[in-house]
Amino acid sequence: MHSIHLNIDDSIYDKLIGFLQILPKEKIEIVSDEDIMNISFEEAKRKVSRAINNIPNNEGVDLNTAIDKVLHS
Repeated sequence: MHSIHLNIDDSIYDKLIGFLQILPKEKIEIVSDEDIMNISFEEAKRKVSRAINNIPNNEGVDLNTAIDKVLHS
């Protein structure tokens, strides 16, 4: 699956979202900036702490996987 980031003028935002919402749900996922950026400091701290604590246990993941998990969880 591919990802894109769009800056959309308010005048066409609702029309574009309406179009995207009629596409098959298993083929597209709409993630707004609010969904991505809406993480509290405490939640971010917990995720980082969990990741750091797992390093000595050889439970780490490669950088791209780690970044993807942070952005999409």
